[in-house]
Amino acid sequence: MAFRATDLPERLHDDETLLLPTLLRRRAEADPDRVFLQNTDGTELTYGQLDDRVRRWMSELASAGVSSGDRVATLLPPSFDAVAVWMATARLGAIETPMNTALRGEFLAHVLRDCEPRCIVTVSRFADALDDQDVTCRVLVVDGEDSHARNGFSVPSLTTVHDGTEAVLRPHDVATMVYTSGTSGRSKGVVVPWAQEYATARWLMPLDDREGDVWYGPWAMHHVSGKVGLYGSALLDGRLVIRDGFSTSNFWTDVRRFGVTSTMIVASTVTFLTQQPPSDADHDHTLRNVCAAPMPSDPAEFAKRFGVRLSTLFNMTETASPIVTGWDDFPAGSCGRLRPNVEARIVDDDGNDVEPGHIGELLLRSTVPHEIMAGYWRAPETTVEAWRDLWFHTGDAAKRDADGNYFFVDRLKDTIRRGGENISSVELEEAVNRHPLVKESAAVGMATAWADVDVKLFIVPMAGFEAAELADYLDRHLPRYMRPTAISVVDELPKTHTARIKKAQLRALNDEPVWVRPKRKDTK
Repeated sequence: MAFRATDLPERLHDDETLLLPTLLRRRAEADPDRVFLQNTDGTELTYGQLDDRVRRWMSELASAGVSSGDRVATLLPPSFDAVAVWMATARLGAIETPMNTALRGEFLAHVLRDCEPRCIVTVSRFADALDDQDVTCRVLVVDGEDSHARNGFSVPSLTTVHDGTEAVLRPHDVATMVYTSGTSGRSKGVVVPWAQEYATARWLMPLDDREGDVWYGPWAMHHVSGKVGLYGSALLDGRLVIRDGFSTSNFWTDVRRFGVTSTMIVASTVTFLTQQPPSDADHDHTLRNVCAAPMPSDPAEFAKRFGVRLSTLFNMTETASPIVTGWDDFPAGSCGRLRPNVEARIVDDDGNDVEPGHIGELLLRSTVPHEIMAGYWRAPETTVEAWRDLWFHTGDAAKRDADGNYFFVDRLKDTIRRGGENISSVELEEAVNRHPLVKESAAVGMATAWADVDVKLFIVPMAGFEAAELADYLDRHLPRYMRPTAISVVDELPKTHTARIKKAQLRALNDEPVWVRPKRKDTK
């Protein structure tokens, strides 16, 4: 199956054998002994072994009652089983719904209520999060030992290979349903077709000189960043190296050990790498291609120091790498230009196009069917709102120069981006307001020296309120990435005449918080 990466078609519709489950099955037939997946724990899977594991999971899921159209929810770390369960679900014609493994309490309950899974697949360290949930479906605990003692929980045997019929997949079929925190309201299930999955991987980075890529993937597979490396590795006939979470201290060790040639670095991990002390070993590695989102503050210095070439992009869970750069050839701060088959506008509040250099909302659409999400799960009104005027409204502020380079400015609304996670301020405030001594709250993101944000809460308290007690309460009820860094107390929240909180005014306050989270050492 020799080929040139640059020959990959622009659209999945031009070669449907490149649809991921089909592609992996073809590679298993043609080259079953070739290693495709490696884990930094030392284990590995060939194409043939992966296909065997997929077919065993198909049998297990079918035994749990999974059939075409059902949702299979997963709470899994980056792992071989995360890959196999996804592919098995797809080949049964069902819909994988990967859940953020940090979800707890009401946040997890909302996703479970919304997607109504036929089956949940998890590991023992995440299974406890399901104990206080109203789970009525089968729960399969991959590494469980005593799970049989828990109501509805069992350990998959994986002893039987599926030999029944398989779904015939097409580009418009659903590849996955990823829940993403919006800027208002609760998390929404983004219905992602296979054409979108393909285009995201196909256009993520330039393809020249990337045949046989060894891709480093420490990113969670409930995010696009985790799935794109898998699809790209299959397309490029390469290998995927999986680590259960990014670690600064292990990054270069893993690169050298596995001969990694390409990777993606996101959020504050960009800063973690640049702030490591320079070393004579900075060029002693195999890494060549890096997609950075966001870019380092000094891209040229980063590229020179580590001997790599850089690219970047604009993307969302709902889109498919619509704006991308080449290697090292873009103006400072740009996230790239439109790739083929994508159209864009930047508009003002009235929907009118703005002139180059002016800031407005970024609107997108593709000339290829099914390359932007199929919609939000069970949310037709939200879907129509996002697609008003037949353009997908990103909710992002951006600008474009006269040469067609795009520049991301900020979210138009109040999402807080922290550690690669989108935090809905509405959901966070709902959780805070459930505390009995909180009258009202507002959550904002505050920039830090790590090219990330801290979560700051402004509280209108009731009598007897203690900030430290609230912080302890939230630590027990919130995912780690949502927990506040600082808490301030105010007499009232500034609001517009329509009762909307003026968060820009809160961000500008130079006040002294009444509680600040103690700093801790962390290599991640």
